[in-house]
Amino acid sequence: MSIDRIGKGGGASGPSGAAGTGAPTAPSSTGQTFEVKRSDRPPAPGTVSEVKPAATPLASLRAGHIDVNGYMDLKVSEATSHLQGLKPSELDTIRRMLRDKLSSDPALSDLVRGATGQVPVPQDD
Repeated sequence: MSIDRIGKGGGASGPSGAAGTGAPTAPSSTGQTFEVKRSDRPPAPGTVSEVKPAATPLASLRAGHIDVNGYMDLKVSEATSHLQGLKPSELDTIRRMLRDKLSSDPALSDLVRGATGQVPVPQDD
């Protein structure tokens, strides 16, 4: 009894197991035409593309998108974001007091300088 039929004659069997003629079958049609879609290529040299904002306030500062005052404002907003239920005037007062404390307190000012490499500047309101 032979298990494989190599060299034993007979035609090649197709997917259904029936003996075939060895000729390829015609491809089936899906009704769709072949299309090549334009890829998302990077912009050509010399073109202006939209600048994506940095992920964090510190990354924005290091990228030059904001200065140390902008960094401080973003950090204060981040620190007070959970206080959205307060009146706008109360929230503004808290943010202003926190911002002033960051600029005037030596220990907090050192933390800002350590993170940013710059000394925070008090804001004039």
